[in-house]
Amino acid sequence: SKDYTGEEQKRAAKEQPGSEYDEERHIKPYFLTAENGPRVVQYYSPWSGHCQNFKSKYIALAKEINHRTPGDKPEVTFHAVSCSVYHWVCLQNNVNGFPTVVAFKAGSTVPLPLKDKGLTAESIAKTLGVHLNAHGGRHSSDYDIGDYQTIDILGASLDGLTRTREAVYNDAALSFTHALKTGIFSKQSYGQSASLDLEEREVFSDWIDLLYWALPPTWILHTLINDIRNNIDSVMFSEENLLFMVEKHQDVVNGGNLRWSDQCGKGDDRAGYSCGFWSLLHIISIGVTERHRAVLGARDQVSTKFVAQTVRNYIENFFDCEQCREYFVDMYDTCGFNHCKRFKQPEKQLPSPESWGEFAIWLWEVHNDVNVKLVGAGLKRKGHTHNLDHKLSLAAWPPTSECKRCRDVNGKWDKAAVLSHLKKEYWPRGVQNFRFIVLKRKDNSKEQSSSFLSDLLENLFFLFFSATIVIWCSKRQYVTFTGRHKKRDHDYV
Repeated sequence: SKDYTGEEQKRAAKEQPGSEYDEERHIKPYFLTAENGPRVVQYYSPWSGHCQNFKSKYIALAKEINHRTPGDKPEVTFHAVSCSVYHWVCLQNNVNGFPTVVAFKAGSTVPLPLKDKGLTAESIAKTLGVHLNAHGGRHSSDYDIGDYQTIDILGASLDGLTRTREAVYNDAALSFTHALKTGIFSKQSYGQSASLDLEEREVFSDWIDLLYWALPPTWILHTLINDIRNNIDSVMFSEENLLFMVEKHQDVVNGGNLRWSDQCGKGDDRAGYSCGFWSLLHIISIGVTERHRAVLGARDQVSTKFVAQTVRNYIENFFDCEQCREYFVDMYDTCGFNHCKRFKQPEKQLPSPESWGEFAIWLWEVHNDVNVKLVGAGLKRKGHTHNLDHKLSLAAWPPTSECKRCRDVNGKWDKAAVLSHLKKEYWPRGVQNFRFIVLKRKDNSKEQSSSFLSDLLENLFFLFFSATIVIWCSKRQYVTFTGRHKKRDHDYV
């Protein structure tokens, strides 16, 4: 069994993901060849929160299986491949999400998928076709896996650590560029066309447009976002084009900082990606309240409903944590936290000022729910169930020590105070350059066909009106030149 070390994190920070395979994409790790016994391989992302949670279980399963393997039988070997370092290996093996766990029978190169959820020693043995001794009352959870800490993805809850605004923006920018390099083309199979399909193109374009208008105008990240928007067809055509674009701007937008803050990563760079991504979402959510008046053109793309749908579609298509994707998409598609009613804004009149803050509050509620679930699972795993409700209440952000006005005397959240605190944490202070943004309307064939008749009538009316004006002006000019108006005036005297 291979444990995770910090060395591959250093390599991933210093090198472009997979750059060591750019010239030798045909290379295979030895354990993926046929000259091996039964084995299990996990493809993972060091920055995925779910992979970090699964780490302890994977190590414990490896120890249990090899403890229970009969002495006269070959050992079942366990391996882990970091897709942030060995990018092309993961592409060649069609890895679409993290973690991806597969089994190989002895002498075989055919991967047999294993579900990481509910995975047991017995299910692995059955897939591999190997026999295990009786567990003797011990299960994988009983095997020592060393010190293990749950992830506090909200950024600063249980330990009271707080980040400066500069750190928040650095973490968000780093997660954005990391996602561009590892998540956008992750579904593309090796050897097939690398271009995004039509649905992925629309989702990615909507995501970039959202960042373009919702993020603070003074943020240096706009240099990369603007370049992507201006070359959107090129970056969606191939992964190489997108990587070139990111590498061109990375030193500027990340300021040479290739590690997430200690408060975000909790001393472990692998935890930083999720934390930084949540920071980016919160910055966007406050940007919706602050920047919606600055958008001209396609105003329908500024509504809270469209913004939430854009985030949902991006996570479904490009976020590399499978468990995170499933939770968020299922929650959203079932109107989680009542968003189906909360995001209804009138189309033919100005929405109320309060309605623009609903997305920020909704996202905060979703994030708190995820954080409490993760903390609760970690406490139960460690057996720290005493006074559990109180401990979980501490996981909800912001704590009273940071925002006394965010809860009333009964402990109920004051959403107006929470929104104000979110703005304080995630939006730059002082006067911001308002900077109007123009968004083009979508070229949707269905919408065009449904509105064809109204557009035709509108155009015909415009032509008729223009022709009438031209004829009237021509007649006036003719009368002026010929003097016939004088004769007509005389006739009426």
